[in-house]
Amino acid sequence: NYCQSQVEKPIDEYWPRVIISYATGPRHGLDGEGCGLGMKYCQIVARQLERAGIQCFSGLHVAGGNNWRIYFEKLQRCDVMLAIMSPAFFESGPCFEEQVEARRHGLKVIPLLFQLEEDGSPPGSKGSQKWVEEYEGKQAKSEVARDTLASFRVHFNVDELKLNSEPAPPGTMLNGPLLDKLGATVKKLL
Repeated sequence: NYCQSQVEKPIDEYWPRVIISYATGPRHGLDGEGCGLGMKYCQIVARQLERAGIQCFSGLHVAGGNNWRIYFEKLQRCDVMLAIMSPAFFESGPCFEEQVEARRHGLKVIPLLFQLEEDGSPPGSKGSQKWVEEYEGKQAKSEVARDTLASFRVHFNVDELKLNSEPAPPGTMLNGPLLDKLGATVKKLL
């Protein structure tokens, strides 16, 4: 695995300043269990960062036999989170939890738009039912969780909390030169 090969020391000694949040997003009839486009998008971003000399961490960096939740330990010591936005991202309870924790720990979050809904609308614009369920179930009393929903324009629409994605819809990171500029963008935040 490419991402695992980037961790050149024991996982508990690897502390990059950038973390990537993504949802696997398996496609019915195309991807095996636990596989999907989100993994590909994450690997693309990890490669771009590596080319720019920036170490990062994601679920793809976790080798077999380790619990993926080590991610949350890494998140606490990061400065920047790259959120790979896709329809699956907004249907993932763990992605919502990652965003809440990023906000709680003061990370700078850059939403990277990789995939639109089938009708061409931005991901999450249909209500992001899973994120709303997570909020209403586990996080209803958390102002951080409420602000997280608002920042991604889900459920609450609070203008001062909205995060602009890179790029704005209908473009995606797969169109144009934005992937090539990602390293420089992230370096400015570190």
